This record gives sequence, structure tokens and C-alpha cells, in this order.
Amino acid sequence: MEISIREWRREDLPGIQVSWLDFCRSAARSDMRLKADSGPAMMAWLASRFKDHGTLGFIAETMEAQAGFLIGRVGHWESVPPVVEPRKMGIIDAVYVNERFRRQGVGRRLLERSLEVMREREAMAVETIYDAWSEPSSELWHRAGFAPWMVHAYKML
Repeated sequence: MEISIREWRREDLPGIQVSWLDFCRSAARSDMRLKADSGPAMMAWLASRFKDHGTLGFIAETMEAQAGFLIGRVGHWESVPPVVEPRKMGIIDAVYVNERFRRQGVGRRLLERSLEVMREREAMAVETIYDAWSEPSSELWHRAGFAPWMVHAYKML
């Protein structure tokens, strides 16, 4: 099956919205509930990112279907508290591969393309978050050279 990677287009946004909200419904913990206006909120976020020149978006597709997507950005970031010199960083906000296309290299190809563009835009490093409990997710990021630095931990009360 031939899968191509291309830059996102405005008409891709509704499909991204549906896929990401479905993912959020399945990934949410018992203390997390989607907002009543999650659909419009997600579409507004996507529309603002689509207009932002620092954002990059890629679609993986076959002749018949969208296989997945990646949304990221490159910009100058300051530390919190602001004690580290600002630097140009890449951030990967969202990676999603439709279930029927998983374990076929789609995520890897989306990631490789985004890293290529981030290098072209002269990012010094790239950050992301991923589900550490998901073996396929952890495997993707580790194989791409990502390693934990500061761990975002979570405890329900």
C-alpha cells in the first residue's frame, strides 16, 4: 500500500478534528472529560494553527484514505521561570495514525518529515509529549532518538 506524506490543507482540518477528538475520548483517564464545546474548540485551535506561519502540518494518505497526521511548530521559546536564554525550538503537538494503518511506518514517516522541516527552519532541538505506557508510541519516539529529559508526571488524588 502506497502512503504519501504531504503538507496539510484547510480541507484536512475537519478530518483531523474528528480523529483527534476520537483519540482524546479513548485516551482520557477517569478524571478527564471532554468539554461540551470540544468540537468547536478543537476546530478553532486547528484554524489558528493553520494560519500561523510557524506551524507545520503533514498528512499521511493513501489513494483512498487519510492514514494519519502530525502538527508541530517552530519558534523561539523562553524557560519558565525565564532564566535560560530563549532558543529556537521545534514542538510536536500531535501525531495520530488511524488504527488500520498502525505498525506500518506511517508515524515514523510523519516524524521524519517534520524533523527535516524543523532542521530547515534551524530549530536547535525538538520536544514532544507521548504516552509512556503505550509501547508502540514509546518505541516510535525512542527509535527516532528522543529520550526523556524532564518527566511530566501525573497522580490522581
